Amino acid sequence: MHKVTVKEFAKHRGITERSVFRYLLSGGIPKEAQIKEGRKLFIDQDVADAYMDSNFTPRKVLLAAGQSTPSSPVMAAKDLTQQAQTAGLSYTDARALSQQYRAALLKLEIDEKTGKLIDAEAVKNAAFCKARTLRDSLLNIPDRVAPILAAENDQMKISEILTGEIRQALDELAR
Repeated sequence: MHKVTVKEFAKHRGITERSVFRYLLSGGIPKEAQIKEGRKLFIDQDVADAYMDSNFTPRKVLLAAGQSTPSSPVMAAKDLTQQAQTAGLSYTDARALSQQYRAALLKLEIDEKTGKLIDAEAVKNAAFCKARTLRDSLLNIPDRVAPILAAENDQMKISEILTGEIRQALDELAR
């Protein structure tokens, strides 16, 4: 355990004290690395370095590689998602990805409340019920009209009766 002050840790990492405090507040430096003695705050340099090295990519490295930095446009969400699946995501990119997903969820919620988006399961259930009603109506036609058709000799009259029954079943579907 190598206990250092915030100022010493900032100098060691090549960042400002303010950045170290931001990391402390946002969880960029884990609680295990924070040592409080009265009002003084110290950092376990070994633990903090190990955590930051595995979870953050230094800005200098990003600039050298030509990748996005916190001040330049963020990478495409697809690239970020692929990196997230392989745990190669920096803290800034992970936060940007999280914000993008939150915005997408909020848009879906708004679309649902305004009626632009409806529940797919409800649509499937309604379509199933309509199809079931039509099927039942069509299957009931022979039982309903068989005695009437048996008494008829005129082919046109039989056709009219069958057409009327089928139309009635389809009109029921349209309601």
